[in-house]
Amino acid sequence: MTISMGPLAGRMARRAMQIRPSQAGVFDVKADQFLQITDMLGKQVAVMIAYNLHDMEEYFSPATTRAINRSMMLTKEHGLYSNRRNKMFSLIEDSVGRHDLLMPPCDEQSYRDDYGAEKHFNCMDNFRKALANRGVTHDRVPDSVNWFMNVGLKARGEIEVREPISERNDAVILRAHMDSLVSICASPNDQNPCNGFKPTDILIRVYV
Repeated sequence: MTISMGPLAGRMARRAMQIRPSQAGVFDVKADQFLQITDMLGKQVAVMIAYNLHDMEEYFSPATTRAINRSMMLTKEHGLYSNRRNKMFSLIEDSVGRHDLLMPPCDEQSYRDDYGAEKHFNCMDNFRKALANRGVTHDRVPDSVNWFMNVGLKARGEIEVREPISERNDAVILRAHMDSLVSICASPNDQNPCNGFKPTDILIRVYV
């Protein structure tokens, strides 16, 4: 299902970027601006981290977001909150309704441990490279929200990564509540159903 342009009507895209699975994009998103994340071909996860643009010791926290929303999942009108319990974004449009707040960004070690894959493209390296000029090192990359990622809980609480249900041009739209530094990676995982075993591109637009 393609998302409506309702909240974006009359607004101008200040920046647009198509992100490949081997890279991460970086965006300054000011308060009251809108961030649109589009799954161009379907079944592709967009991994997003975010910081307070003026104080990078404050950053998006999945744990705080789960606690304040009292939900393991994100749905329309839910907030995304920082480690200081400040609202960073609101999810105002969502054509999928299935996203993940449990899994961290993948890294080189996770591919080695889980799949025996050496030197695999990974979100952590993509974020670190994209944010290097902002002083972000491996240990300063926080946990993420994983748009379009389909993660289920089995009967005894085991986590199961499933194929996304997102289709071509499905999207989410976020409204910023604080000036934020956002980095988004198209997940490069081709080892499990996370991206339908075939990572593809994500399209990002920032609207003013």
